Amino acid sequence: MNDLPLPSDILSELFAEVSSSGTMTAHDCQQLRVALLDDQTSNEEKQAIDRLLYAVRIGRIQVIESHA
Repeated sequence: MNDLPLPSDILSELFAEVSSSGTMTAHDCQQLRVALLDDQTSNEEKQAIDRLLYAVRIGRIQVIESHA
C-alpha cells in the first residue's frame, strides 16, 4: 500500500468525486489521514481533508472497500 501524501491536484479530484458520490474507499481515507500529518500539506488542503473526514464520522460519506 502506498501511503505517500496526495498531491493537491489529486486531493481536489478526490474531494469532488467523494462529494458527488457520497463514498470513498478505505484506502482513500487512509491516504487522507497520512496527508493530514504531512508538513508539506497546506492549511487549506488540511481543512478540506478535515471536512471529508468529519463527513465520514457523521455518516454523510460512507467508506467502502473499493469502487465497484
